[in-house]
Amino acid sequence: MNNFIPSTQLPLIYKHRKPVVTSHQVPTIKMYTSTILLALLSTLALSVSAAPAGGAAANAAADAAAADFGQCTPTMDFQLGREGRKADEGTFLPTDPLVAKGQQDALNPNIITNRICDQLTNVCDANDAAKALCAQAQDAVSAAGTRDATTADLFNQALGF
Repeated sequence: MNNFIPSTQLPLIYKHRKPVVTSHQVPTIKMYTSTILLALLSTLALSVSAAPAGGAAANAAADAAAADFGQCTPTMDFQLGREGRKADEGTFLPTDPLVAKGQQDALNPNIITNRICDQLTNVCDANDAAKALCAQAQDAVSAAGTRDATTADLFNQALGF
Protein backbone atom coordinates (compact mmCIF):
# COMPACT_ATOMS: atom_id res chain seq x y z
CA MET A 1 0.00 0.00 0.00
CA ASN A 2 1.30 3.42 -0.93
CA ASN A 3 1.55 5.96 1.93
CA PHE A 4 1.93 8.91 -0.39
CA ILE A 5 -0.81 11.52 -0.13
CA PRO A 6 -1.18 13.96 -3.04
CA SER A 7 -1.05 17.62 -2.04
CA THR A 8 -4.63 18.12 -3.18
CA GLN A 9 -5.77 15.76 -0.44
CA LEU A 10 -3.74 17.37 2.37
CA PRO A 11 -5.69 19.30 4.94
CA LEU A 12 -5.83 23.04 4.31
CA ILE A 13 -3.59 23.83 7.31
CA TYR A 14 -0.61 22.12 5.69
CA LYS A 15 -1.01 23.84 2.33
CA HIS A 16 -0.56 27.34 3.80
CA ARG A 17 2.30 26.51 6.06
CA LYS A 18 5.57 28.40 5.39
CA PRO A 19 8.34 26.20 4.09
CA VAL A 20 11.04 25.20 6.51
CA VAL A 21 14.38 26.76 5.60
CA THR A 22 17.54 25.03 6.74
CA SER A 23 20.60 26.95 7.87
CA HIS A 24 22.57 26.17 4.72
CA GLN A 25 19.88 27.89 2.62
CA VAL A 26 19.90 31.17 4.55
CA PRO A 27 22.18 33.85 3.09
CA THR A 28 24.68 34.94 5.68
CA ILE A 29 26.52 38.17 6.30
CA LYS A 30 29.66 36.34 5.29
CA MET A 31 28.22 35.67 1.85
CA TYR A 32 27.18 39.29 1.39
CA THR A 33 30.57 40.51 2.61
CA SER A 34 32.38 38.25 0.16
CA THR A 35 30.25 39.56 -2.70
CA ILE A 36 30.83 43.18 -1.73
CA LEU A 37 34.59 42.65 -1.39
CA LEU A 38 34.75 40.93 -4.74
CA ALA A 39 32.89 43.82 -6.37
CA LEU A 40 35.21 46.39 -4.73
CA LEU A 41 38.35 44.52 -5.74
CA SER A 42 37.09 44.21 -9.31
CA THR A 43 36.43 47.94 -9.42
CA LEU A 44 39.87 48.66 -8.00
CA ALA A 45 41.54 46.37 -10.54
CA LEU A 46 39.73 48.10 -13.38
CA SER A 47 40.69 51.55 -12.15
CA VAL A 48 44.35 50.56 -11.79
CA SER A 49 44.47 49.04 -15.27
CA ALA A 50 42.85 52.16 -16.70
CA ALA A 51 45.33 54.50 -14.98
CA PRO A 52 47.41 56.57 -17.37
CA ALA A 53 50.85 55.20 -18.26
CA GLY A 54 52.42 58.40 -16.97
CA GLY A 55 51.70 57.21 -13.45
CA ALA A 56 54.08 54.27 -13.85
CA ALA A 57 56.75 56.56 -15.28
CA ALA A 58 56.27 58.98 -12.41
CA ASN A 59 56.62 56.13 -9.90
CA ALA A 60 59.82 54.95 -11.58
CA ALA A 61 61.22 58.48 -11.45
CA ALA A 62 60.32 58.75 -7.76
CA ASP A 63 62.01 55.41 -7.05
CA ALA A 64 65.15 56.55 -8.87
CA ALA A 65 65.18 59.83 -6.93
CA ALA A 66 64.99 58.00 -3.58
CA ALA A 67 67.81 55.64 -4.55
CA ASP A 68 71.26 56.40 -3.13
CA PHE A 69 73.87 54.18 -4.76
CA GLY A 70 76.54 55.13 -2.25
CA GLN A 71 80.06 55.05 -3.64
CA CYS A 72 79.09 53.48 -6.96
CA THR A 73 77.57 54.27 -10.31
CA PRO A 74 75.78 50.99 -11.03
CA THR A 75 75.72 51.03 -14.81
CA MET A 76 76.85 48.46 -17.34
CA ASP A 77 78.42 48.76 -20.74
CA PHE A 78 78.06 46.66 -23.90
CA GLN A 79 80.95 46.53 -26.35
CA LEU A 80 81.93 44.45 -29.33
CA GLY A 81 85.41 42.91 -29.57
CA ARG A 82 86.76 43.40 -26.06
CA GLU A 83 90.23 42.02 -25.41
CA GLY A 84 90.27 38.25 -25.87
CA ARG A 85 86.98 38.26 -27.83
CA LYS A 86 86.13 38.12 -31.51
CA ALA A 87 85.53 41.46 -33.20
CA ASP A 88 81.81 40.71 -33.62
CA GLU A 89 81.33 39.26 -30.12
CA GLY A 90 79.54 41.61 -27.74
CA THR A 91 79.98 41.44 -23.98
CA PHE A 92 78.78 43.24 -20.87
CA LEU A 93 80.84 44.75 -18.06
CA PRO A 94 80.11 47.07 -15.12
CA THR A 95 81.34 50.60 -15.79
CA ASP A 96 82.19 51.49 -12.19
CA PRO A 97 85.73 50.36 -11.21
CA LEU A 98 84.64 49.51 -7.65
CA VAL A 99 81.82 47.27 -8.93
CA ALA A 100 83.92 45.79 -11.77
CA LYS A 101 86.95 44.94 -9.61
CA GLY A 102 87.74 41.27 -10.27
CA GLN A 103 84.84 40.84 -12.72
CA GLN A 104 85.46 39.65 -16.26
CA ASP A 105 83.22 40.64 -19.13
CA ALA A 106 80.28 38.34 -19.81
CA LEU A 107 78.19 37.32 -22.80
CA ASN A 108 75.16 36.97 -20.51
CA PRO A 109 73.93 40.34 -19.19
CA ASN A 110 72.32 38.66 -16.16
CA ILE A 111 75.78 37.80 -14.80
CA ILE A 112 76.70 41.48 -14.83
CA THR A 113 73.38 42.71 -13.41
CA ASN A 114 73.76 40.19 -10.57
CA ARG A 115 77.26 41.49 -9.89
CA ILE A 116 76.16 45.11 -9.91
CA CYS A 117 73.23 44.51 -7.57
CA ASP A 118 75.35 42.38 -5.21
CA GLN A 119 78.05 45.02 -5.06
CA LEU A 120 75.52 47.66 -4.00
CA THR A 121 75.38 45.76 -0.71
CA ASN A 122 78.96 44.49 -0.55
CA VAL A 123 81.06 47.57 -1.37
CA CYS A 124 78.90 50.52 -2.40
CA ASP A 125 76.96 51.22 0.82
CA ALA A 126 73.76 51.79 -1.19
CA ASN A 127 70.43 52.35 0.54
CA ASP A 128 67.47 49.96 0.41
CA ALA A 129 65.72 52.02 -2.27
CA ALA A 130 68.76 51.65 -4.54
CA LYS A 131 68.91 47.89 -3.95
CA ALA A 132 65.19 47.53 -4.69
CA LEU A 133 65.55 49.61 -7.86
CA CYS A 134 68.48 47.46 -8.95
CA ALA A 135 66.40 44.31 -8.43
CA GLN A 136 63.66 45.80 -10.62
CA ALA A 137 66.19 46.68 -13.32
CA GLN A 138 67.62 43.17 -13.07
CA ASP A 139 64.14 41.70 -13.59
CA ALA A 140 63.59 43.95 -16.61
CA VAL A 141 66.82 42.74 -18.23
CA SER A 142 65.97 39.13 -17.53
CA ALA A 143 62.48 39.55 -18.98
CA ALA A 144 63.77 41.32 -22.10
CA GLY A 145 65.96 38.38 -23.04
CA THR A 146 68.19 40.52 -25.27
CA ARG A 147 71.99 40.50 -25.44
CA ASP A 148 72.99 43.71 -27.12
CA ALA A 149 73.45 47.42 -26.50
CA THR A 150 69.70 47.86 -25.89
CA THR A 151 70.04 45.54 -22.88
CA ALA A 152 72.64 47.77 -21.24
CA ASP A 153 70.53 50.82 -22.05
CA LEU A 154 67.45 49.18 -20.52
CA PHE A 155 69.29 48.40 -17.28
CA ASN A 156 70.92 51.83 -17.03
CA GLN A 157 67.68 53.69 -17.75
CA ALA A 158 65.78 51.59 -15.21
CA LEU A 159 68.28 52.82 -12.63
CA GLY A 160 67.87 56.44 -13.74
CA PHE A 161 71.11 56.76 -15.76
